[in-house]
Amino acid sequence: MLDLVWGDEIAQRIRLEDLRRLCPCAVCEGTRAKQESSELHVISSAELSASASVVNITPVGRYAIQIRWSDGHDTGIYTYDYLRSM
Repeated sequence: MLDLVWGDEIAQRIRLEDLRRLCPCAVCEGTRAKQESSELHVISSAELSASASVVNITPVGRYAIQIRWSDGHDTGIYTYDYLRSM
């Protein structure tokens, strides 16, 4: 779980599986878009590695975090707005 406490003191818990599956990088977004337009569901690498663990979390400016996953994926920039909407 990723536990967050926002400036307005609202606490939020996000499952790591959801963070990995909903990675906002261009590759993962493109894969999800292709899946939605197809009748055949092919299991994506993000779904296969949804159990990947977090290796490192790095702040990106004052607006986001970048997560490095144990499966080697690290291109997703999770904005605070995106995290808050989860």
